[in-house]
Amino acid sequence: MDRTELDLLDVDAVHLSVARTPAEVARTAATRHIVVVQLSGTSVLTPADGHPPVRLEPGMVSYGDPTVSYGWEFDGPFRLMMLRAPRAALPLAPAALRPVLGRPFPADRGYARIAVRFARDVLDDAALLAGSSGSGILHDVVGVFSTMLAEQLAAADVIEPTEPAFRRATAYISAHLTGTAPGANADPLRVTTIAEAVDISPRYLQALFHERDMSVTGWIRERRLELARQALVDPGWADADILQIALAHGFANHSHFTRSFRAAFGETPSAWRRAAA
Repeated sequence: MDRTELDLLDVDAVHLSVARTPAEVARTAATRHIVVVQLSGTSVLTPADGHPPVRLEPGMVSYGDPTVSYGWEFDGPFRLMMLRAPRAALPLAPAALRPVLGRPFPADRGYARIAVRFARDVLDDAALLAGSSGSGILHDVVGVFSTMLAEQLAAADVIEPTEPAFRRATAYISAHLTGTAPGANADPLRVTTIAEAVDISPRYLQALFHERDMSVTGWIRERRLELARQALVDPGWADADILQIALAHGFANHSHFTRSFRAAFGETPSAWRRAAA
């Protein structure tokens, strides 16, 4: 993993055998989304949690759970593309994506055809990611992959009864993440305000998140931090200081933002910005 915990990889090898151990899972616990596209060759991924092996043929896409140990065997020469992203980088909760776990789908059908082609074009042009817009382009890849997974989730024959309400809540949250600091009188992201906006009770709203192993406030904080981290290295925010970025992304002040950022990413916003530059 690179220091952003978000990367797009192109792997081309004659043979590979991968074993992801519990110790390695513990070291990368913050990573919650992995999408693999088997471009050529075949492979078999065997989870250690008892789920059946997943066989990937050429032209197949698979969503994986990096919190589970596994063995991954490649039959011969192969090429694959892999997107690895932190939980907050996608508007989809990992728990909500359980119906598509271990269910590969074709890369040349539906929205997957557009998403995979875009990601391959990005990988094939090294100048795109090396330039000043590289971070933004990588997050564009995350966006199209998120839409691709949402399409697959909608087509899955196993849909959680609470999923529609959860999606309404997260869509409302995503639309109101920036511009209002927590504690403001008009803060649209209070639990009561969100619940009223999506026509459910505050208790039910909290239950929707708890059954997906997170809290409402935790989800909001992760999304705000991820958006602020992107802004710190976005050329469009180059003239904004850290306080302006913090306030624009819902943090009360500079110190609140710095504490939250350091706790989430292990360094200060200024250190992250300097290193990225």
